[in-house]
Amino acid sequence: MKKIILLFSILIVGCKSFTKVEYKSDYKKVSTRTLINEIKERKPDYNYLSIRSQSTIIDNTSTNQINLSVRIQKDEKILINGSILIPLFKALLTDKNIKFYEKISRTFYSGNYQYISNLLNNRFTLISFQNMLTGQPIIEFNEMNWKQFYENNTYGLETFSKTNSNNVRYIFNPTDLSLISQSIYSENNYLTVEYDDYKFIEGDFFPEKITISANNKKEKLKILLNLKVSKTTQQGMFSFKIPNGYKEIKI
Repeated sequence: MKKIILLFSILIVGCKSFTKVEYKSDYKKVSTRTLINEIKERKPDYNYLSIRSQSTIIDNTSTNQINLSVRIQKDEKILINGSILIPLFKALLTDKNIKFYEKISRTFYSGNYQYISNLLNNRFTLISFQNMLTGQPIIEFNEMNWKQFYENNTYGLETFSKTNSNNVRYIFNPTDLSLISQSIYSENNYLTVEYDDYKFIEGDFFPEKITISANNKKEKLKILLNLKVSKTTQQGMFSFKIPNGYKEIKI
């Protein structure tokens, strides 16, 4: 169960440097306000998403491969199934809480986003998780004051929160403004999410490869996701019930 908890926590807290890629085409200087408005205009439009992923989880002592099936009802809920040859765990994220159970240990967890928010040292929500999986900024632009910077002919935005001493950095492709990487870090926690191989799906771009690297004082993890994303109209695929006889755990 500890690795399952880390799987969800890591999708939130980590450490890795930005990939140094030189972008040259279609680069021109624009104002910060114009850049942010252009990025917002490219937000994907969907109601439901189906995502399948072959995933590799690397921690300090081991490497494990797992298959993930993710269903997203935009801004409402996310259902996640994890398996190898047999089902391992199932999770449901809503706007108010996180619930998941692990079959081998017959344990479950039910709680809000406070644990993850504490790890990140920043408020984390369902929308944050949804944005991370779909190649969108975890922290919305209207929540901070942003400053533009230039790196390898890419567009960069960064901000610093005096409230919780967090730094946030986003780097965007100059050609289509897709997100190359995002990083949220403070003195003790560091999260970097890197994106690659975007695919055009029914009018919108979605990443097919995501690397999540996470580090805090106790844990260091990396998750590699190879995604197959599709838009869907299947509304009734979010059934979730914790089985009888499972023991609740606290984190």
